Amino acid sequence: MIRASVVTLIKTLPDPVGVYEAPPVVETELYCDVESVKRSEFYEARNHGLKPEWVLVLSDYADYEGQTVCKFEGAYYNIIRTYTRNDHAIELTIERANNYDDLQRSN
Repeated sequence: MIRASVVTLIKTLPDPVGVYEAPPVVETELYCDVESVKRSEFYEARNHGLKPEWVLVLSDYADYEGQTVCKFEGAYYNIIRTYTRNDHAIELTIERANNYDDLQRSN
């Protein structure tokens, strides 16, 4: 487990077509622990067309507000799964977005 990494949760992404009418981007920078995706979860996800890369663990589930996109280590990722643990932490399983159009849009 890698400790004290930084993830930026992104609440709203602007639509590339209507740049002038887009809502403001809301970003929240948080510390997280980084874990590898478990082997069984990795292969099960691949069977469904997903490519999980990391599991980010936020210390308090209240920090997560339903975001679907994050920025981690200079790249953008889609949040493909969340899991709230008994210790009030939340795990975010993420997969890298190949380009801007691959990012999920949240409303």
